Amino acid sequence: MPIIESSYQASHIWQNAHFSTIYPSVFRKVPGVHYVRERIELWDGDFLDLDWSYADFSLPASLNKTSKLVILTHGFLGNTSRPYILGSVKAFNKVGWDALAWNHRGLSGESNRLERLTTHGGSDDLEAVINHALSLHKYHEIVLVGFSKGGNISLKYAGEKNACIPKEIKSVVAVSVPADIQGSVNAMGKEGFYTNRFKRKLLKFLKNRPTLVSSELLNDFEKFRTLDDFTEHYVAPLHGMRDAREYYDQCSARHVVNDIKVPSLILNAQNDPVLSDSCALLDVAAQSDYIFSEVPKFGGHCGFYESNNDDLYWVDKRIVSFVEKEEEVVSRQIPD
Repeated sequence: MPIIESSYQASHIWQNAHFSTIYPSVFRKVPGVHYVRERIELWDGDFLDLDWSYADFSLPASLNKTSKLVILTHGFLGNTSRPYILGSVKAFNKVGWDALAWNHRGLSGESNRLERLTTHGGSDDLEAVINHALSLHKYHEIVLVGFSKGGNISLKYAGEKNACIPKEIKSVVAVSVPADIQGSVNAMGKEGFYTNRFKRKLLKFLKNRPTLVSSELLNDFEKFRTLDDFTEHYVAPLHGMRDAREYYDQCSARHVVNDIKVPSLILNAQNDPVLSDSCALLDVAAQSDYIFSEVPKFGGHCGFYESNNDDLYWVDKRIVSFVEKEEEVVSRQIPD
């Protein structure tokens, strides 16, 4: 599919990559989202906490009649209360879609039972969420929306499923996605601002799991200087991978996006401070019947601010637009 010319325009201050990344993350508020929490059990004895937001939150779930559902996957060390998730939930609820946002392992506010994490390639956890939604026999149109790490997970799931993806899943949107994780790591640098920020967040998260992580390991964590060190010596081995390089390679969606068989949008800003150009997968989009890549000049990482009076950013509306309008165009172009 052709690469999409983006409509996103940024005023002067929002053209700054760091301001447009940090301000929404720290200061953005999205009122009016009402979650109902549900816990599902996983095959390995662990659990995931899901947060539902219904198109008509005044009604109980059994009386909500919509057959449309968006499943939202948050980014690295985030959760369902992150403003980019809330903005998307609100935008979909506004046009009559139910929303299901799920928390990665250990990030729902309660420690999980197992030491295992939801990795950057954790498509099995997303699949458990999707299968649970399908088991309700209510939703006939489902779209997957992921941000940053969550975008990679969503694309990876769709690529791995290939033509066997459930017929209810109609499209995928991945925003600020590190589809080439090694490229993203290189773009941030070993000890850059964002790398150090993620490292501090990861260390805090791991220290809050004393019943799952040995005291010996916790002591080792204090010696790790970079995010790479954590991946190399802890995260990769914990999940059966040799080292950081193997983790980045195996978890990257770029290896499987050519196998995606539903319309999928990759939305990465050119000035994203934590992504490389390779993450936008422009070469794949240029040759694929299913992959669209949109690379506005500005937007930062999970930013894309737009002046508003409804608490929604440009990105929230753009995602809904692709799902509800562009998808119809794409489906007519895809060969049988």
